[in-house]
Amino acid sequence: MASRETRREQNQERFRKANERLHDLVEDTVAVNEPVPFLCECAADDCFGTVEVTLAEWEGVAAQPRHFLMAAGHQHSEGEEVVGSLREYEVAQKPG
Repeated sequence: MASRETRREQNQERFRKANERLHDLVEDTVAVNEPVPFLCECAADDCFGTVEVTLAEWEGVAAQPRHFLMAAGHQHSEGEEVVGSLREYEVAQKPG
């Protein structure tokens, strides 16, 4: 059985992969300044939150493999720290 911390990290990776698929599905149909409801990339098992940002804003965060975009105050994995913000959302960085 995976440890709690391993599960949290797996959650974040799943949310990131789902957001990558969403990005690919809508990138040719969404206006440049139109917000897209991406999944919150926090570590919580039961988060169903969204972060509404433009494709370019999400791409800017996702371009850094250790950065994750999440609703402010949402659960971080051990060792993560908030390294920035994007409107009312936080950008958290994984250690290492």
